[in-house]
Amino acid sequence: MQIELLDTFLDLIETRNFNRTADRLGITQSTVSSRIRALEGLLGKQLFIRSKSGTEPTVAGLRLVEYARALRLGWSDARREIQGVGKFENHIRIGIHPDVYQRVLQGWLEWVRVTMPKLAIYVEVDYSNQMIQDLTTGSLDLAVLYSPQHYPDMHYEQIAQERFVMVSTRGVSLKGVVPSDYIRAHYSVLFGRAHKQMLPELEDGPVSTGHGGAVVYLLKNQGGTAFVTEAVAKVLSLEGVAEPVPDAPRISHPIYSAVHVRNKHSHTHARLLKELKLITE
Repeated sequence: MQIELLDTFLDLIETRNFNRTADRLGITQSTVSSRIRALEGLLGKQLFIRSKSGTEPTVAGLRLVEYARALRLGWSDARREIQGVGKFENHIRIGIHPDVYQRVLQGWLEWVRVTMPKLAIYVEVDYSNQMIQDLTTGSLDLAVLYSPQHYPDMHYEQIAQERFVMVSTRGVSLKGVVPSDYIRAHYSVLFGRAHKQMLPELEDGPVSTGHGGAVVYLLKNQGGTAFVTEAVAKVLSLEGVAEPVPDAPRISHPIYSAVHVRNKHSHTHARLLKELKLITE
């Protein structure tokens, strides 16, 4: 099968418009139509219904989406592996939680490049649940995350401790923090439990987000009060954006590494994890 057929199909699933897919892929509308017909011919099923109101996938088209994405990912992985032959002796795919990646990559990636020059690394920034699924399927080899899930074939190890600090652009004490001006961060289930226990009066604010970058954006652009990591709190203080709320509690949270048991005794994984633990402590 030509990979262009899958690319065209997946783009059309997103746009639901033959002309828009043609523009996005830099091809003609007739080429889009011929590729879809070719794919339908291979499968023996109609994938889209075109009408005056637009283009909609059939039941067969909707069922194909997951398999098409998997095939596309597999092809990309195969190309990367084959093209890397001769350049690198090994490849590894690493997932990192969005609020940890700067801490991890700052010193660890440079150490890898110096001490393991024949190792090629792909970095994926994602959330814990998805990374664990990707470890299970083999799409990732190693992950750094907040919330482990106890699957029988998954091995976790605590590698560091994250500390979250309440900061505010208002220059207030804890008593002066009001729910209407509070940005409720949802970094993980464990963080949420600690927050609810320590600060139940701030559970029901009007704005909440699970992404640290979004918390910083909101603090900088609309002001308010929120929990951020210690490292982020220092940056915000240096920039004159926000200061720690002096009498607010701090929330500690473990950071874990995760590998599938099939990689637990890998020499490469062991070296990477050992240095990762030293750098993030």
